[in-house]
Amino acid sequence: MISQEEQLEVVMLPLSEVGSIRWTDARGYKMRALRGDMPLVTLSKKLAELEVEISRQYLNRMETNTEVKNASPELVSGLCQVFGCTLAELLCLKSTKIVQLGVDNCN
Repeated sequence: MISQEEQLEVVMLPLSEVGSIRWTDARGYKMRALRGDMPLVTLSKKLAELEVEISRQYLNRMETNTEVKNASPELVSGLCQVFGCTLAELLCLKSTKIVQLGVDNCN
């Protein structure tokens, strides 16, 4: 069990403001578990229906290779939609304390 002091603090930003999301081995393993028995080609087609163009080969590298260091917010969001999971679940953030900061609207 993680103590409150060990929890990461996350600042909430719209995905449109994020250039990339760090991809890790743990996230690759989680993606593989969430995919279950769905073929990668099917996952690629479902993502294409959401206007996220990605090859099955790249999806395979995301699950199995450490060479993938980042993923686009659109891809990660699409994966969540296809898998029916939350962003926190896919990114293995269940023990993370999420804090929303008050931000001006830049008016």
